[in-house]
Order: sequence, then structure tokens, then C-alpha cells
Amino acid sequence: MRQSILAGTDGTGGAGGIGDQRAAEITVDLPVPSTRAEVVASWQRVVDAGADADNHAPAHLSAPDVSDRRRDNPLGESAQRLQRVFVEATDDSDLMMGVFDADGVLLWRGGTPRWLTVADDLELVEGSRWDEESTATTAVSLVMSDHRATRLVGSEHYNSALHALYCAAAPIHHPRTGAMTGIVGLAGPIGSFQPSSTAFAVSMAALGEHEIAAAHTRSLADLRKNAGARLAGIRGPALLVDSDGWVADSRGCTAPDAVGAPAEGMHQFVPGIGACVASAVGRGWLLRPVGPASPIVAELDLRGEPSLTVAGDGDEWRTVLTRRHAQILLLLAEASESGLTSARLSRLIFGDTGHVVTVRAEMSRLRRAVGALLTSRPYRLAPGVTLHIATESTAAGDGRRFVSPADAPGPLDTDHGGKHRRLA
Repeated sequence: MRQSILAGTDGTGGAGGIGDQRAAEITVDLPVPSTRAEVVASWQRVVDAGADADNHAPAHLSAPDVSDRRRDNPLGESAQRLQRVFVEATDDSDLMMGVFDADGVLLWRGGTPRWLTVADDLELVEGSRWDEESTATTAVSLVMSDHRATRLVGSEHYNSALHALYCAAAPIHHPRTGAMTGIVGLAGPIGSFQPSSTAFAVSMAALGEHEIAAAHTRSLADLRKNAGARLAGIRGPALLVDSDGWVADSRGCTAPDAVGAPAEGMHQFVPGIGACVASAVGRGWLLRPVGPASPIVAELDLRGEPSLTVAGDGDEWRTVLTRRHAQILLLLAEASESGLTSARLSRLIFGDTGHVVTVRAEMSRLRRAVGALLTSRPYRLAPGVTLHIATESTAAGDGRRFVSPADAPGPLDTDHGGKHRRLA
């Protein structure tokens, strides 16, 4: 068994009974030193996967891979701001901060030379993976699983090499999409346990989210500055958007917040404008109409694999949807112009309001698939969009029948009850 490398600790997690050890649930098959459901569930998964508690060997990515992940992560250079704030805000010489991406890869870290030497011995270095598969039960792996802040103390860690540590972690969510884009993790010796460590991690994650939002606002402003002249020279309605479809500027129309991610020559429908074609301009895209605006009719086909076909301005396109996205479209169509908040969608889909972050991430993915057919605040079908639902029900002719969302039998697994249905 690998012994603790921190002087003055016994590696058992013993620090005044911290970490729910007073209520330890010890069984023959799964001796988890905690009654916390998320810890027990993680231990069960790693035991089922055959993990060895005495073998602490995180996987490591190559330096080029780490550089690519740093470049592509929304935090980017803002991570340096987090590191500076961490140094200024803490006087604990035995505390380290790491910033991980959504896959649990450590991209940036900070701390005193003494503690970074300890971290080196634990392979807590840039490029190391701290997901459940690589390092079993850790605060970072729990955040990856549950998408909420957490803390692990001592022997709550599955790997014995980590028993002398306490760790806290909190997710960083993208302010615009709701998707988890990173994790802030704190670690220190159990003998110097800080009860406020979880709150500190949450505060640092909130700062990270603020930095992402500020950086995105700056990027849209730069796009307006550098490409605004092109937009001003266009007659008629047009949009200036970034590579993800977020609108930086508009002309001659009421612009949505975002449209589908554009591509060269790609046609997409924008409510109020009609069918638009994308052309690259600087680091963004211009969307201009290719024909007169007309009402947009979308067909949600639930006969087999869900798909959406959109017609308008004499053109049409089709995309395959997940069953979850088809369910969301049904709910939004049923809500009509009043729309649905993320909390309401969470209750309709999952039965409670505890999945708001998941809903926002799903809505981000759905809007990338269907573009500006949807709008937000609250989520709803965009003005001028009509949604029909095609089901297995037969009618004269080609066997297709269009019904309202409330009447759609489709591949749904719960009684509607006048409110909603769920896809299997």
C-alpha cells in the first residue's frame, strides 16, 4: 500500500471525525467510509470496474493535447485571472487550486512551491486525468457525475494514496449555454482542513463563469468593430454572428439572441428574415436572406426515429433529433407563445426543478440543431413558426396525419393528463 506523503498525517482521514466517518457505513462487499449517497454510488461504480485502491496512477495527456484543450476551453486566458485571485485570496500555504476541463483533465494549477512538490508526487500535474476511470472517487469525479459542488475528506477518496487529503470542487458552467465547461478544484492536507473550502471553490467557479461571459461579450464587440462596415453596406435585413451563431449585430430586423452555428454557403431559416445564406467575414459570419420572408412550417415526425423537417421560402431541410429533443419540442409547441422556463421544463421532464442546468445544456444543443426556430426568455417557438406533428395514425392519402401536440400519441410513455408526455 502506498503510504501518505504528507508529514503529520496518518492517511486515514482522521481529523476530528470529519467527512461523515462517525456515521460510516461498513459492509463486507463495499466498505465505504461515508453514508453520502453520491460517495457510495461512486465507490460502487469503481469497484464494479475493478479499480485497485492501492494503485494511484492517473492517466496523462501529451503536452500538445493539453495546449489544444487550453486553447479550446472557454476559460482560455481567463484562467490566469482565477490563479491570481486564488493567490491573493488565500494565506494557506498548504492549499492548491486546479482548473480542470469538463473531462477532468487538469489544465492549470496554482499553489506554493512546497505544496506543488507534494502535488507532483501525487501526479496532480497539468495533463493528468481526474475522472472516475483514471483516479476513482475524487471531488472532481463527483462533480463530473453530479454537476454540483462537493467535498471529499480523507478516506472518502477511494485511492489510499489520497487519504491524507481533503478536496473540494465546483463546476464552471457556460453562462450562455448552461453546459459544464470546467471544474475548479481545491486540495490540501487533512490536518489543515478548511470547512469553508467548498464555498471557496464555488466562489472561484462563479468568477470563472463571469470571466467567460465577459470574454464572450468582448469577442462580440470585437466582431462588431471589425466587421460592422460589411453589415452597414448591406441593403435589407442581415445578421452578424460569431462561429457559434451568437448574434453580434443586426440590420433591418428584430434579431434573435442566437441562430444555428453557420457554415460557408449553408442555408438556414431565421424567423422574420426567412431563408438565409452564410458567408464568412473576419472571425464571424454574415447571414443574408436568399428569398422573400414567409411563414415557416416545421414537421416533427415521430414515426420511428424522431426527425424535424422545416419548409419555407420554397426550400426545406431535415435533421434527425434525439428523443429528448423531440420531447422538448412537443412541450414548447404545447406551451405556445407563453413558453416555458428552464425550471418549468425541468419539472415537466424530470418531475422536479433540480435539473435546470441539464435542461439549459439540452436547450443549447437543440438550438444548435434547429437554429432560430426557437427563442428564449422563456423558451418557445419563434414567431412565425408553425409546428405540426406526424404520427403513426393513418389518414387518407399517404397515411400521414397532422395533429396538435396535446393529441400526439407518438413514442410517448406516460399519460398526457392535459399537461405533457415523456418520450421513452
